[in-house]
Amino acid sequence: MESFQTLDAGRCQVHTLPHPAFRTKEISLKFHLRMARERVTEEAMLPGVWMNGTIGLPSHRQIALATDDLYGTYLRASISKRGGHHILEVGTSVPDVPGEDEAALVERALDLALSLAVDHAAGAGGFSEAAVQREKELHRRRIRAVRDDKAAYALQRCHQIACRDTPAGLPRLGFEEDVEALLPDGLYEAHQQVLAQAEVHAYAVGQFRDMNGLAERLADRLAKTLPEKRTMRAEAVARDVVLPAELRDFEEVTEAEEAQQTQFDLAFASGVGFGDAEYPALVMMNGVFGGFAHSKLFMNIRERRSLAYSVWSFVDAATGLVTVYAGISADKRDEVREIMEDELDAIRRGEIAASEWQETRATLRNQYQQMLDQPAMLIAWHHHGVIAGSARTLPEMIAAMDQVRPEDAAKLATALRPVCLYVLEGRGSRA
Repeated sequence: MESFQTLDAGRCQVHTLPHPAFRTKEISLKFHLRMARERVTEEAMLPGVWMNGTIGLPSHRQIALATDDLYGTYLRASISKRGGHHILEVGTSVPDVPGEDEAALVERALDLALSLAVDHAAGAGGFSEAAVQREKELHRRRIRAVRDDKAAYALQRCHQIACRDTPAGLPRLGFEEDVEALLPDGLYEAHQQVLAQAEVHAYAVGQFRDMNGLAERLADRLAKTLPEKRTMRAEAVARDVVLPAELRDFEEVTEAEEAQQTQFDLAFASGVGFGDAEYPALVMMNGVFGGFAHSKLFMNIRERRSLAYSVWSFVDAATGLVTVYAGISADKRDEVREIMEDELDAIRRGEIAASEWQETRATLRNQYQQMLDQPAMLIAWHHHGVIAGSARTLPEMIAAMDQVRPEDAAKLATALRPVCLYVLEGRGSRA
């Protein structure tokens, strides 16, 4: 597979990847900027506001009808985060339509995507009073939905504590207590600030007949539609990797809610992020530790001793946190923690069976191979590298992972230091 080709247009960059195997053409506009407490909730609401209407298409229904006229082209706007970066995305998936003029169909889809991001005015479309009030209620529900998903909420709280007082510690959707005070004018001002301050990366992946021409048109149209007095790209890469615990105090926090199950989240700082040479070894170490159903934690906590309803570990590539999370009964808390620490010590001693190592490598390889077949995942992987300042491709990640040795994983496990234990105790979970 070819690598992304990049057209540098100053503040904006356009990344293209021809791919003959894909039946759809994927276009994505990503605006990323550093998160800040005072504006995080406004920024998180903007993609929803965008989808509620533009100047040319002043309602969500009209936007939906416009995509129907493009043979079911899928149009989306979303908010995500990577470490301390907020990522606002507008994307479109354009199907192959036999007998249709591809160039015309792509241009119309691109018009829609660009208009969704920039074709707005104060008091109009999604920024009208009525639309903003509807979006505020929807956003409250989104925030509450995270809290209702106890596993997701506990993981969020654990990372907030581990990344306390940094942009990476802010929640993706912002804060419910901020929503009520938001007004259309303030949201529109936040929209203008995103267009003026965010770093902009556009992506095109798929079977485009004239990929170079599309890249040039994308760059030109972004230059014309973004504010004239716009900020250039940041020269330095903001690093969100949490430092090992000897540089900070370990925190243990317990909260309680009405639930049958207790959520147990233990975060370790590795000091290794997505852009670091040791990252493939960290991923391999985590796979042996708790990343899969064959891993030590799953086998020894859930399968053999039945101490948890679920137990996994995962690596957050932006912060380098390795987090173990488990759904348990509250009275099993100490026993589960002891086993977790014992299994980590086993890896530190190099007690990694050949079967564990081989199955971890095969499972990870399969995951990355599947990502190679998904345009959205290819875009996300490349954009993660942009934010981290790393150009490692998926094939390069697979090759690097193949070179990792068990002793490399043991070395990284030895460097892990616990930074936060967060327990969301279910009041009905004690025996």
